[in-house]
Amino acid sequence: MLVSGAAIAQRQTPNFFIVQQQPTFNPRNYLQLYLNGCYDELSEACIQVLEHFEQVPYVEATSELQYFVDVFIKNFLYIFSQPDYIVGDRHALRFIQLNPVIANLTAISYQRTTDFYLELLQRQPQNFIKILTLLNPRCTIEIDYLQLFETNAALASRWYSYYVELYLSAQVSPFGRKNLRHHIDYSDDQRLVEFANIADVYFGATYINHEGDRPIKQRINQAIQNNAFCKNAQIENQPNPKKIAVITALWHKNHSVYRTLAEFLDAAKTDYSLTLIKLGGISTIDQSLFENVIQLDIVEGSLDIEPIRRNDFGIVYFPDIGMSPESILLSNLRLAPIQITGTGHPVSTFGAHIDYILSGADVELPSLSAKNYDERLVLIPGNGAIHSRPDYTVQNLKKSRPEIIVNCPWLAQKINEPLVKLLAYVQRKTDKAIFFRFFVGRSLRKNGFIPFVRDLAQHLEVETFEVIPAKPYGEYMALMEEGDLTLDSYPFGGSNVMADSLFLRKPTVSYEGKKWANRIGSQMLRQVELAELVATNANDYVRLAIKLVDNTAYRQGVGDRLKKSI
Repeated sequence: MLVSGAAIAQRQTPNFFIVQQQPTFNPRNYLQLYLNGCYDELSEACIQVLEHFEQVPYVEATSELQYFVDVFIKNFLYIFSQPDYIVGDRHALRFIQLNPVIANLTAISYQRTTDFYLELLQRQPQNFIKILTLLNPRCTIEIDYLQLFETNAALASRWYSYYVELYLSAQVSPFGRKNLRHHIDYSDDQRLVEFANIADVYFGATYINHEGDRPIKQRINQAIQNNAFCKNAQIENQPNPKKIAVITALWHKNHSVYRTLAEFLDAAKTDYSLTLIKLGGISTIDQSLFENVIQLDIVEGSLDIEPIRRNDFGIVYFPDIGMSPESILLSNLRLAPIQITGTGHPVSTFGAHIDYILSGADVELPSLSAKNYDERLVLIPGNGAIHSRPDYTVQNLKKSRPEIIVNCPWLAQKINEPLVKLLAYVQRKTDKAIFFRFFVGRSLRKNGFIPFVRDLAQHLEVETFEVIPAKPYGEYMALMEEGDLTLDSYPFGGSNVMADSLFLRKPTVSYEGKKWANRIGSQMLRQVELAELVATNANDYVRLAIKLVDNTAYRQGVGDRLKKSI
């Protein structure tokens, strides 16, 4: 039996999609490799299929795709769990790295989880690599972490890091959210001392537990500082107080970081010489504010800092620590006597070599500065962000569907089970037909899109929502314009999406907390005299959402007020 690649995938790129065939899979060939004892060749064949799904995202479970995934996962898990199939050393780490892909493919398949096979593996010898490959946040089975780290701390640490990647797609699942929160709470100061994909662990921890990310970030920063990267850096700084280095991978006009912080740097260039330290390979960086641009590259798997090892920066400014792996690494070096971070990613580094965080006096709660930040909080007048005007012309579009359309412009990491339950409650308590639009952008990687949609369907009626992947900005704004109202996310709220919604004159409900990320939206509502739409608890959030859905006159009145004030 040959399972063909009739279905197509959509690989998301900045402005277009590439149609790509999925691979073929012949179960007989795989079984024959197993029977012949050709275990390395079998591992290669399995990894080849898994790597396709690692790289090429699918956004629709067509009948062809569903059949392919069902057959592949059935055969892969069956063969992989056989006691005499030994995973060779050269394939062990790769299988562990593919843990998120296997988790998502299994969730797409009729098997749903790898629980059954983990039960089998626990009774087998030589099961360590296989358990690390299959144990993921969607599992209901519990395995002792201490035992895993005592067996092989280096490989268990790698598994720990890759496991976290499901923060993007599994937090709507009750088990997924619970397991991820348990996972980042695990502490082993003797064995969990190295991390693999630091960007996902560091960045993801904030969205897994907004109030509990300090310990894991501290461990990551300490691991970096103990690493040869920092110990061998030998930075030579002769500070010039008039020179500022800005370190980012995201300084292009369509990115949220640029849209909120560009005006600050534009003001600073009058009195300071600005140098852009450009991270990553994006070619669309806006260089207009900078006298110099220095590119830092990954060379042979390591970040090459030689271009800035000798420098004369008086200040180093990181707009968005955590949104690129390079920014995390560099924040743990002492590049200049004064090092500052901003609200591009508005959370504390919790232990990096950052002296100050620059934020807004109108948004922050100074009494909580020590709890929210390890850095010294410096408050400037205003919000700590100056939102650029959206590059969009309002088109006064007619709606394409009759329901009340609720905009949820939330990247996948911001969507969690408690938040979706609030939406389900709104859906049940209103007499109006509601249609939720989730704008997740490019956030669902490694084929997490289909499992994510299915998890949402466990809470919301499937015909009452859609999940929209990345769109060009104009198309995204046109869909937002079609909406009747917008809801902000919680506990990590929106900033630029709030600006987008208000620019479109959409009544918007915020859910205010105690950190900048869940207070900026509320402050923006107050600035347009809509404090009445600021909720401070779940009951108010639901009540305000229902009021906007049910009361057409009120909703339209809010829109009219926005037209006058913006």
